Amino acid sequence: TWASVVGLGALRAGCGYNLTGTTEVFGIVSDAPAQAQGLMTVDWGERLIQLGGPSQCGGDTLLWLLDLLGRVDGAAALEALLEGPRDAEPALFLPYLQGERVPFWDPSLRGAFVGLNRRHGATDFAWAVIEGVGFLNRLVLERAEAAAGLRVAEIRYGGGGATSRHWPQVKADILGRPVVLTNEAEHGPLGAAIAAWTALGRFPDLAAAQDALVGIARRCDPDPTRTARYDRLFPLFCAAGEALAPIGRGLAAAGP
Repeated sequence: TWASVVGLGALRAGCGYNLTGTTEVFGIVSDAPAQAQGLMTVDWGERLIQLGGPSQCGGDTLLWLLDLLGRVDGAAALEALLEGPRDAEPALFLPYLQGERVPFWDPSLRGAFVGLNRRHGATDFAWAVIEGVGFLNRLVLERAEAAAGLRVAEIRYGGGGATSRHWPQVKADILGRPVVLTNEAEHGPLGAAIAAWTALGRFPDLAAAQDALVGIARRCDPDPTRTARYDRLFPLFCAAGEALAPIGRGLAAAGP
């Protein structure tokens, strides 16, 4: 995972990183030591500090939804769902189906749809799920930036989620930052090679190696209108998580 951050070209101060696989990995890179409650700190040397870590939600959360809806064709089914009509009234989703790691480290948290009405359907559920994962990313981003005392310029994005037509743009809109996708699909091996070549003296430092070897495929800039809408929804997502956490813990304790 950490090598993938290098392979994204994200191991540079003022940059964020996001990998979407079975679960999410999200964080920022700072040039000064920083710590934040619930986040992991990784010191790479060369005044490069990663602040963030892995969640329990991500691609597997979408697979759960598709299975629940009886959609068996994976990514294509998700894209088709997201193209469907949405209700004007949003629904929220807490993506804590397996508890949560960063930033809560609480295995007893539970997922929930909040604010459902009679008009909501499969498309609304799909949007709520990918938005819920994005809101968790934003929670980590805000906590990391506050601790590091900086605002990242962009988020480098990779993993299976980066192949989606919708997910990179949703993340850009929720986070209010450009989301940048790279040419290389296998970020881990590339990042390991970059680190090795730098250590062997092929490049003067990691920044130069990343500049030389990581190519940019496309950039998703946040849409101001959608970002403003997510700015209104994000506090409700946080409030719903706080309100329902005791109920989730109670349900977990009530199990066999």
